[in-house]
Amino acid sequence: MQTEKLLSRFGGQVVQVDAFVSDIKERSDKLMNYFLLAFYVVGLGLAFFYDTWLVAIGVGSLSLVAYYSVKLAAKGSNLYQYVLSTVYGIFMAQFIYQMHGLFEMHFIAFVGSTILVTYQNWKLQIPLAIVVVVHHALFGYLQYIGYDEIYFTQLDYMTLRTFVIHGFLATTIFFICGLWAYQFRKNTEAHIEQTFEMGRLQEEKLQKEALEQSNEELTKSNKELDRFVYSVSHDLRAPLSSMLGVVGLCETATNDPFMQKNVSMLKMSIKKLDGFINDILDYSRNSRTELHREEIHFNKLLEDITSNLKFMCNDEQKQVEIRTTVGNGVPFYSDKSRLMIILNNLISNAIRYYNPETENPYVVIDVNISKDAANISISDNGIGIAREHQKKVFDMFYRVSKKSVGSGLGLYIVKETVEKLGGTMNLTSEPGKGTKFNLHIPNTQAN
Repeated sequence: MQTEKLLSRFGGQVVQVDAFVSDIKERSDKLMNYFLLAFYVVGLGLAFFYDTWLVAIGVGSLSLVAYYSVKLAAKGSNLYQYVLSTVYGIFMAQFIYQMHGLFEMHFIAFVGSTILVTYQNWKLQIPLAIVVVVHHALFGYLQYIGYDEIYFTQLDYMTLRTFVIHGFLATTIFFICGLWAYQFRKNTEAHIEQTFEMGRLQEEKLQKEALEQSNEELTKSNKELDRFVYSVSHDLRAPLSSMLGVVGLCETATNDPFMQKNVSMLKMSIKKLDGFINDILDYSRNSRTELHREEIHFNKLLEDITSNLKFMCNDEQKQVEIRTTVGNGVPFYSDKSRLMIILNNLISNAIRYYNPETENPYVVIDVNISKDAANISISDNGIGIAREHQKKVFDMFYRVSKKSVGSGLGLYIVKETVEKLGGTMNLTSEPGKGTKFNLHIPNTQAN
């Protein structure tokens, strides 16, 4: 049925469809109660004039009992509607009999046929049509062969031609009523579909408006975040740079070991705070800004990074050797600023967590470029990372121990930035022997 297709198509509105169809059925049932009562009363009225009480009470009551019994016994089924159609045909036969063959009372069947249209089910015309045809054929034949008190027609008998004409006209009316019921059902289903479609379009419109509003709010938030980033980079880092300058002057202006120790601690704290601010800026830029594709020259990139990091070690630390190897066979394209964030964090971590018990600490950066990707490995012979910490070191603000320096954002930013570039990364490490990071960064020249 078309209704079932609608239920399948508008699965989210099944409850509304059921409610709509149930409302039609409920209204029709109420209307039928009035008509059945009216038919029963008409039968009693005819009995008063024609002295046919037995037929009026007996046949009429049995018809009502049959209808309401089926309706109560088969709840949730439409069987009672087909019984109702049959009952209307029986009332027609009852009235014709009560009026001693007033054949015009067969119009009662047409009244019932019209009333059944309210259920919008053309099949309900079938039981009524069968009762009418069988009644006319059987009673017409009985009267024709001479049975008395059949009360089918006030004529001597109905000729075959008259029977055929009456049958044709009756079935034509039943067909027309069935067609009306079918068309009403189609219109109802079209109305339901149109209503749901309008609701869907309205919902899409509301979602679109909500999305546009959300985008406006997001744009506003991004602008506010841009202002905050500018404030962080300018209003916070600038005073820190000034403080470092002043601390540097103090450091050179005194030879007092106590003062030098405290000034050194102050200098280290300022650098730590500056590094934390820098990590926040890197994270903010990575999450907000679009990828900027340009050709990457790894030799120059690594030279700039290592030049900035070669003074990381303080006087108490051993100098960490940085070795680089670049297999630059084909041009490589990616986001330079993001690659610098990744490499700077990984190389600085390798230097920061060198193994003081190792005679010659080192960091090895090996880059192999193909037309599809750059495979980068950064390995060291540092203190390493215990197995239970290896899956957690990429979490935000995770620090292996209280002795760990830094903000706890470095490796988290590295992971987020690698994913932003569409790459992958894995870690292998053994405590006391060192750590190795393997990166796979797509070459956007291949796209």
